[in-house]
Amino acid sequence: MKKGRRIMKGFGLFRPGEYPAPWGEGFSPLWSLIPRCLRRGSSFLLFCVVVSFFVFTPGTGLAKEVTLRLAHSEAVTNIRHDVCLFFVKRVNELSKGDVKIDIFPAGAMGSHQACQQQVATGVLDFYITTAGLVSTFDPTRIQELIELPYLFDNYSQAYAFMDTPYVAKFYDPLKAKGIHYLVTWDNGYRHLTNNVRPVYTPQDMKGLKIRVVQSEMSINILQALGASAVPMSYAELYQAMQQKVVDGQENPFMNIYASKFYEVQKYMSLTKHQYSTLPIIISEMTWQRLDANQQNAILKAAEEAAPMFRKLVGANEDGQRKEMEKAGMKVNDVKDLTPFRKAQEPVYEWAKKKWGADKVSELLAEVEKTRKKYPVGGKVYFGPEDK
Repeated sequence: MKKGRRIMKGFGLFRPGEYPAPWGEGFSPLWSLIPRCLRRGSSFLLFCVVVSFFVFTPGTGLAKEVTLRLAHSEAVTNIRHDVCLFFVKRVNELSKGDVKIDIFPAGAMGSHQACQQQVATGVLDFYITTAGLVSTFDPTRIQELIELPYLFDNYSQAYAFMDTPYVAKFYDPLKAKGIHYLVTWDNGYRHLTNNVRPVYTPQDMKGLKIRVVQSEMSINILQALGASAVPMSYAELYQAMQQKVVDGQENPFMNIYASKFYEVQKYMSLTKHQYSTLPIIISEMTWQRLDANQQNAILKAAEEAAPMFRKLVGANEDGQRKEMEKAGMKVNDVKDLTPFRKAQEPVYEWAKKKWGADKVSELLAEVEKTRKKYPVGGKVYFGPEDK
């Protein structure tokens, strides 16, 4: 053994009892920084274990920088895109540059279903969707339940409810399918547009062919009002209305305005038939490979973006209405929503059969808590700081 050590020392490999720098000659300065006592036998092995812990353990601050991809369906003129820009900026700041996000707007990565599938398989990192759309990944489709018609009397009730742990639990089953829920942003109340006539009562909707998202809840809501619901990709909608394949569609103010549907639609009726959820989701595969600091940065940025988004939606609706009216669209308020609410009773009965009367009653009891806390004309809620 001694002879062997003398031979290795003679060749200049390393001193007796020491190991050579494992990084090679190019990293010899780093090797020189390691105390001589740690270069020997078992001490060196222990040193390697400690270094490996800090390098490879999530949350230690030594994680590799990542560039992620976020997609959404709306035009860059939509408030949604502005909020995405804010979200991307805050993630980068909060992660101290460790997380960069590229945005792909206006359906650039495909349809709603295609993008959600990409998120589930880790091809795409983020997507902004709806509870109804993402429910297709859960055999029970329980997420649709939080989009029942006429659940809320004002925006504050909707925002406060969507921020509850109760709502977050609806998305838990999606983790097994590769989808991780972050928070709910804002899409506003859904209203009706069409090219046939203004709508003041449910009777005015009889026979209208209205495009809806691929959601059983959305289809049932429109059919209960007497319309013929036509599921269709959002990317195809403008041309479909222009070519009169459908008479109209239903969407919140900001989507109608930003996508310029007023160019191919004569009437807009403020039916407020459904509060449209807007969850931002991240691939579970992506989430699991991020360290704790990166995860916290993403979640905090998403939470910060929610109240900002909500304030922008409310602040812009009056202006968007005026611009669309100026462009020639006739926008009418629906002063009495009672007949519309009455028409939705079959939808609630369908929900009870699908998910159970107890589950529907449980949801309505939770909603009632927020309705009492934020009555019409009462205090305003945009985010947790308003509790």
